[in-house]
This record gives sequence, structure tokens and C-alpha cells, in this order.
Amino acid sequence: MKIHKSLLAALALAACLLVVTASAASAAVWKHHEMNVTKAIEIPMTGGEVFETGSGGMTCETRATIATSGGSIGTIKKWEVKKCSGGFGNLAGCEVLTTEAKSLPWSLHVNTTDLSVTGVRIRRTFKAGCAVKEIDKTVTLTLTLIPPSTITEIEFAGSSVGYKMFGSFTLDPPAAGTYGIG
Repeated sequence: MKIHKSLLAALALAACLLVVTASAASAAVWKHHEMNVTKAIEIPMTGGEVFETGSGGMTCETRATIATSGGSIGTIKKWEVKKCSGGFGNLAGCEVLTTEAKSLPWSLHVNTTDLSVTGVRIRRTFKAGCAVKEIDKTVTLTLTLIPPSTITEIEFAGSSVGYKMFGSFTLDPPAAGTYGIG
């Protein structure tokens, strides 16, 4: 039996369309009460972060806001550090002078069960007498959603050479438990 080249091309195209359709159907998107988000929303969060550099680190109280208009994208619109304390290692006894979230908004992508945030750049300066004068690092964060379908908490982590940051947020009411991905 002889198969025509046009039939082979049509079968190859159909197979490609099947793969693309299947992968598009499995992409996660933003949800509100289990319905797809179709308008601009903001999700405010309160929590804390730990940053470590070299042989020291510190804990900070942090507020952040996720913004999206739906689909599988969004941004971290706000990242505000309220207070840092508990310095350890070479940051013991240090005080943070300024913390700046640079290049906001940061791009956010919805994965199957978590979020990826790229371009996260934070610059911190310290008061005189600290062993470290400034930290200015850029990382990619992975945000783990707890639970993904009705988020109440978000854990995050990211690192760069000689630097890491991690922590968690609680979604502020009334957002807690009403937003998710799926």
C-alpha cells in the first residue's frame, strides 16, 4: 500500500495539533471561587521573609500584593518590607537602613501547582558599623500555594550566588481561601 505525501503531512499536522491542544488544556489559570478570573484583581498578603548572605542573615516583616487579570500570568505589584530584626552571623547587631524592591512589578507565571516570579530584585542598605554595607541581589522565586485551589498561605524561596531568601505569606481577608489556580 502506497501512502501519499499529502496524507503523511496531514497526519503529522493532526498529531501536532493534538499535542498543542492537550498541553493548552492542562495549563493552570487564576480562579476566584473556582471560576476563571476575567477582570483585574489584587491579592494582598502579609508575612515574613528570611534573607541570608555569606554567614549571616535577618528576618523581616513583609507585605506584598499579587495583581492579575486572569489567565496564567500576573505580577507582584508591591513588595514592602516593614521591619527587619533578629540579625545573626555577620549581621548580628546590624540594623537595616533601607530596603528597596527594585524593578516592580515582577513578572509572575502560573504553573500547574505553584507560581514562578522572575526579576525579583531587592536592595538593602545597613547602618554604619555593620560588617555588610549593602546587599543588592536578583533572584527567581518559586511560590508554593497552600492549597493551590483555595489559597490561604504562600511559601516562597529563591537564591542567587551567596544569597537566599525564603518565607511565607498569609492572604489577607477577604482574599484568603477565595483565590486559587486550576
